[in-house]
Amino acid sequence: MRLPHVQIMSRSQCCLCDDAKAVVSELAAQPGTCTWEVVHIDADADLMRRYGLDVPVILIDGVVTFRHRVSPDALAQVLREAQEQKTTVAVEDMA
Repeated sequence: MRLPHVQIMSRSQCCLCDDAKAVVSELAAQPGTCTWEVVHIDADADLMRRYGLDVPVILIDGVVTFRHRVSPDALAQVLREAQEQKTTVAVEDMA
């Protein structure tokens, strides 16, 4: 089973971005939760146009899921739901 992938759209010197990274990092440290990466948008003109000062933006499997703040409980719930959907799809594909 493929794990949900979390991307954090982030900028340098962004306190909310640092908070989001801490929340994701803590959850991702639990085996079987998710994979994750930080995307620094400062050096990418397209991403700067898209997100600008509206960061952090957290995407799960490419879908914008949170903006600005994320709680550990809310993120854990969304990740559980994403894993359940992937499991359901995988089982249906095998039928």
